[in-house]
Amino acid sequence: MTQSRPSLETRTERLAQWTANLQYHDLPDEVIQRTKELFIDWLGCTIAGRHHPAVAAIVRFATQMGPSSGKSELIDGSLRLTSSPAFASLINGASSHVVEQDDLHNRSIMHPATVIFPSALAVAQDTHADGKEFITACVVGYEVGCRTGEYLGKRHYEVCTQFRVHVDEAKTTTVQKFHSTATGGVVGVAAAVARLLHLDANQTLSAIGTAGTQAAGLWQFLLDATHSKQVHTGKACFDGIFAAYSARDGLPGPRDILEGARGMGAALAPGETDPEAISQGLGLDYAVLGSSFKWHASCRHTHPSVDALLALMAKHQVKFHEIDSVVARTYQAAINVLGLTGRGETVHQSKFSMGFVLAVAAKNGQAMITDFTEEALEDAELREFQQRVTMELDPEIDAKFPKQWQGTVAVVCKDGRKYTESVEYLKGDPENSLTTYDSTGLSEQC
Repeated sequence: MTQSRPSLETRTERLAQWTANLQYHDLPDEVIQRTKELFIDWLGCTIAGRHHPAVAAIVRFATQMGPSSGKSELIDGSLRLTSSPAFASLINGASSHVVEQDDLHNRSIMHPATVIFPSALAVAQDTHADGKEFITACVVGYEVGCRTGEYLGKRHYEVCTQFRVHVDEAKTTTVQKFHSTATGGVVGVAAAVARLLHLDANQTLSAIGTAGTQAAGLWQFLLDATHSKQVHTGKACFDGIFAAYSARDGLPGPRDILEGARGMGAALAPGETDPEAISQGLGLDYAVLGSSFKWHASCRHTHPSVDALLALMAKHQVKFHEIDSVVARTYQAAINVLGLTGRGETVHQSKFSMGFVLAVAAKNGQAMITDFTEEALEDAELREFQQRVTMELDPEIDAKFPKQWQGTVAVVCKDGRKYTESVEYLKGDPENSLTTYDSTGLSEQC
């Protein structure tokens, strides 16, 4: 006699049930279109980051440890190398998180594209899934990953113990916790892959459970100017694929990995979780529609201040050489993360320095990939301007984060003029989206 399975009652079980049952025809047109746009954006980021030293090291590892052939493509420049889904996504996931322009889901403080698309693409190639299956799986991955991030909350991401820090001080008393893209991301990957493998609700629940028990990703790399950020996304892809494939083959995972007494919430965000985020509004409030494109090639925490500074300079005709000081009024998580990088000694680390990013934006009128270079690190004008930038906690802005990523800058000019500018929605937010261009050159809102 077959033993009956427990009924699906917990929030995590309801999430798994929804994951297993979602069909392409259930998706609104705007969700499908947005998923396509986010995929194209991710692909561009992946190509741009493919030659980074971290990616090169991971490619060498995959060459030694992974299969020499497979159905899943490595985006290494030639697009000819293939491997297994796990190793292909390991490389492509790392590559897409290099140039700091992959998307951002505000409420979960996550970059879902950099884990969901490389994993789903690699598995879709392995299983010969069609486009509809691929899009459905990606929507599932975004939903489960971002809901996990929202459940864990901003205190999972950061804990504050100070309220003001100069942008270039290396010393900080804040205690950073987990990189949500990695911790929530691995769960999202498991769900996306489970959907591509057509796992049932109980198998999907096992995949989510096995993924959650592997969740990791720490902020220490910002202090060291090292490349763990790329490891975070690559391993989230790899581990999520392992979780789903092993669930398919009979490996049971914890059934309540999110809310269980020894689960992710208890261990990674004790006392600070938002349980309703796990399953509330499933099929109504899609994460892909809440994801932003990143216009500036820097940490998203710098974007509110960059947008405000560029708007201020344009409105009042302020020039780079006229600025004496800048105060960036922001939320605590921005101060915590950006306060770890000190001066910013490498191109990647400099993208996490509020002072350096604002210097680049003020001098060049933008902060694109081509503005962050080794030459820029040696630019005396940028470095001198960087020293004149300070971050301050704004309680009103902090109270709205992470649902809204707002910022205010106060500028004092060398001739005594003073200006203040604030932004409510960033360039690239769903409320202020970017434009796309067709072959005729005509633009339309994303």
